[in-house]
Amino acid sequence: MEGYKTYRHKDNPDEKTIHDKFVEHISYNEDVISQIAFAPDERTGGMKPSDYLNPREERIVISAIQWIGSPVGQSFLRECGFEKIKNEKPKN
Repeated sequence: MEGYKTYRHKDNPDEKTIHDKFVEHISYNEDVISQIAFAPDERTGGMKPSDYLNPREERIVISAIQWIGSPVGQSFLRECGFEKIKNEKPKN
């Protein structure tokens, strides 16, 4: 599973990182991506979404998450008060 415009990953490593981490995250539970759009169904104890995204809709969600890593997405986050913190490798 991948979003649209992944050709941009070669020029924007932040966009690739966010895309890949999100795809990895949702791969652990196939219901997670549908829960973004559809509230959990209370009849199932809130563990299943009330409906499911189709493959095109899933790609749109992944692409929206990927967008956060783009220069425009990063600018938007800064305007909202979020700051990118560079992770440092632990010293041995």
